[in-house]
Amino acid sequence: MEFGFMVLPRSLEGTRAAARLGESLGFSWISAADSPTVYEDSYLHQLEIARAAPSVKVGPMVSHVVARHPVIVGNLLATLNSFTDGRAVGTLATGNSAARGLGMRPATLAQLQQAVEAIQGYWRGEGGAFKDTAIPVTGMQRDGCPLLIAADGPRAAALASHTGDGLLYGGTLDPEVRKRRLASVHAEGGEKQTWIAPTVSLAESHAAVRDDLGAMVIAMANRAMRGDLDERNVPAAVQDDVLAMRHAYDYGYHADNSRPRNTGVVTERLTNHLIDSLCVWGDEARWDATLGAIADEGWTGVMFILGQAEQLSVIQALGERLQRLGYLRPRVAA
Repeated sequence: MEFGFMVLPRSLEGTRAAARLGESLGFSWISAADSPTVYEDSYLHQLEIARAAPSVKVGPMVSHVVARHPVIVGNLLATLNSFTDGRAVGTLATGNSAARGLGMRPATLAQLQQAVEAIQGYWRGEGGAFKDTAIPVTGMQRDGCPLLIAADGPRAAALASHTGDGLLYGGTLDPEVRKRRLASVHAEGGEKQTWIAPTVSLAESHAAVRDDLGAMVIAMANRAMRGDLDERNVPAAVQDDVLAMRHAYDYGYHADNSRPRNTGVVTERLTNHLIDSLCVWGDEARWDATLGAIADEGWTGVMFILGQAEQLSVIQALGERLQRLGYLRPRVAA
């Protein structure tokens, strides 16, 4: 099972430092958050990751086709893949923070499927359609990369079984739910990548994790706790808290621990549930049990979503713990 992490692109030098450290610790994929209303441009930071860490995979976490047309996303990913000699990994979702932060509606699943097909057609030079627009036939083949569907719910996970190259799952870690998502993406057979994307903390109590992650666990919940809450095994006692959180959430402060305004829109009861269902946390025994179960289920890898305001020390501690547990090996510089 592979491991990666997502940086929050606040400064280019910070991203370069995180990439160099992550590569040395043995991580195989380093991504950059794509929330343009809050952070710097994801794709420019991905380029710096590729330069600073020449052996890791790189890509957005996650891209969308609401504020960007599929031809723009396809061109960015193909250019990145060419620049990195094939190390790019694309991820595409309906668009949560990027859409809602601009007062726009996320794409529908039908539009997401159409966008993936349009991007792949563009890479082949065959063109494609998206909504009422058309990508022309050029005959020019571009250097496409794996394109994963980022999904939390059952319908989007099912889409990944026949569209794109696999699934990036960012929903609840409830074993029953994640097994359903995994089975769904493999329902039609074929080779599919399956990555799971939890938040992460080395803290060992709910209160300490809340202090550590703050805004990020709330941001993850605002995206993942939508749709059918019963299907996601969200206890009835906290479902009203989830609905209240959605109503009060401010996308101008999305996932930003340096400006933790959204931490005040959740109850303690909901926070504790979110930590247990969306986060890998606790001591090494708890980590080993959680990651061992994920590995046994057959997931390709774990993409950790970093939410801490200061990330280098977290990356160092995270890598060292994974090394002690036998999941990572330090990479020796060439």
